[in-house]
Amino acid sequence: MSSSPTPIAPATCSDAPIWNVFLSAFHTPALVLADELGMFAALAEAPASALELAPRLDLELRAVETIIGLMAALELVTQAAGKFHLTDVARAYLIPSSPYYWGGMLRRIRDHPLDCAKLLASLRRGKAAADARVTGLWEVPEPPAAAMVAFTHAMHAHSFALAMRIVPALGLGSATRLLDVAGGSGSYAIAAVHHHPHLACTVLDLPPVCEVTRTYAALFAGGERIATAPANMFTDAWPRDHDRVLMADIFHDWDDERCAALAARALDALVPGGRLILHEMILAETRDAPLPAIAYSMAMIFSTQGRQRSASELVGLLTGAGFVDVQVTPTSGGYAAITGSRP
Repeated sequence: MSSSPTPIAPATCSDAPIWNVFLSAFHTPALVLADELGMFAALAEAPASALELAPRLDLELRAVETIIGLMAALELVTQAAGKFHLTDVARAYLIPSSPYYWGGMLRRIRDHPLDCAKLLASLRRGKAAADARVTGLWEVPEPPAAAMVAFTHAMHAHSFALAMRIVPALGLGSATRLLDVAGGSGSYAIAAVHHHPHLACTVLDLPPVCEVTRTYAALFAGGERIATAPANMFTDAWPRDHDRVLMADIFHDWDDERCAALAARALDALVPGGRLILHEMILAETRDAPLPAIAYSMAMIFSTQGRQRSASELVGLLTGAGFVDVQVTPTSGGYAAITGSRP
């Protein structure tokens, strides 16, 4: 006896949000391709149509039309009179000659694509933090220098423009010596000496990273006021004669125990009355917003042992270490400076 087919009721809502997420997965690879293939550099020489770009880049037309069209939809280029032109954003961040070029980060995305299968296996084994590909570099006796150097160039691309925007909000006007812990390329230190001619900075990081720091510092005015302190921030001694300690995008790499240890080390290293400055993208107290912060937290799940935190969580880490007069100051792009004084 046959049964009647089960009727299918129409869905009660659209799947457009899922479509949007699915299609957004192609934005970043397209940007990487546009950079690698020289599309932005070509448009910096002269605006062009897709038909003109294809032979200039020696690429098939359908790929050029699609990639440059997506860059236009993402507002990285604009089209006028049939030709594509660079936007101000592209000129600032996507041309190799710019000091704010994002090439280092784009190359990292190219060389280390997200691996959902690997993360899934790590999560199911309860080993996601242990398998973290970035923070793991700090936990081996001799981290591979090439990996550290490539990561440092990527972080410079990620951080330098932000650092130049927000350093004036960090309260360094009365400071004389700034210790930038895990300061990488020195992006924040370079911004600090640029904005504060009286300030001297020390970047503390692993030895291969400090070599990169010195290279970047030499490129900019004031770089002679940036020293390096090759060290492991967890196990080696910190310099103790600074009245400011900065950790920018560092706490989000680590679990609460490691962050508490870093806060305690900062308190011990500061002169009395000196201030610790954390700079982090802030998660809402509900831990489900804003979108950039919770997405950034997902990036930490892929690569580190940490996560983004709310302002109250970061304040709690500082007060728990003994800091007083803890303040939260919004800066730019969803970030805030969380500062506290050594009594």
